[in-house]
Amino acid sequence: MNFTQLRCFIKAVDNSSFTLAARELNFTQPAISKNIRDLENELEITLIIREHHRITLTKGGRYFYKIARNMVDDMDNTTEFLKSQKGRIGSSLRIGVCEIPLEEEILPAVLRKLRAYDSNLDIQFINVEETSISEILNHHVDICLVSYDTVAAIQNIQFVKLITGKFLVACPVNSALSKQQMITLSDLQKQRVFLFDPNSTLNFKTQNDLISGIGVKHIKFVRDFFKMKLYVKAGWGYGVIPNFAKDYDKTAIKYVTLDYPAISPYGIAYINSSVQDMDVAKVINTFKRVCVHVLE
Repeated sequence: MNFTQLRCFIKAVDNSSFTLAARELNFTQPAISKNIRDLENELEITLIIREHHRITLTKGGRYFYKIARNMVDDMDNTTEFLKSQKGRIGSSLRIGVCEIPLEEEILPAVLRKLRAYDSNLDIQFINVEETSISEILNHHVDICLVSYDTVAAIQNIQFVKLITGKFLVACPVNSALSKQQMITLSDLQKQRVFLFDPNSTLNFKTQNDLISGIGVKHIKFVRDFFKMKLYVKAGWGYGVIPNFAKDYDKTAIKYVTLDYPAISPYGIAYINSSVQDMDVAKVINTFKRVCVHVLE
């Protein structure tokens, strides 16, 4: 039994004619007759009584017509649904963010591209500062923008790198260190330095070595980038930040590379079970293309 046989049977019954059924299905009349005959042979029952210029359903035919109609309708509806999903990302996308400047820079372009793929996609943003791991594991977010060090210890979490990490020094414009091509730890040892709080999402495993190299008595910890930016703009000192946390408004701050080994990259974290209904590959590729453009 196949759907061609079922469609031939249904169309013949609906039109009370093999000829009209053949016309609707773009078949020949003998083809309609053969498909119905093969169906009857397989079922070992007569479905249609063939009379001159008319057809009549047997009792078994009437029962089977209802079953066949439901089967074909279900298949047609399923096919239409699957076609409608082609090119879609999913019904919704919850993105965990740390509210750093890079996110503000890239997310508008990401949103435009994702909506171009899927105009019905609902996108929500959830602040995951200090709670990124629990938000991912508890399925409160589908993907999360974080540094790798934040999620590295959790086996179930997948991570895709967007940006290679390095430290920058946020300098007040026209300050002494802002004129250098590169800044060393020794340059910072006599300066007031702002670092992210060790408990923040932007904390790094290498930060302890950084603290030792600068000297803890010169360091003030801040909870977020906004506060650090205010201190630096006010000329109170220098901020050491990952490159993906720099502000793209360079009017009051100049960023100089710190002579220091590479740090944890920044990217997308997720667990497989949270994205079963989402085209995560398309989402990740969209973020990658936007990041490449922004960093050019």
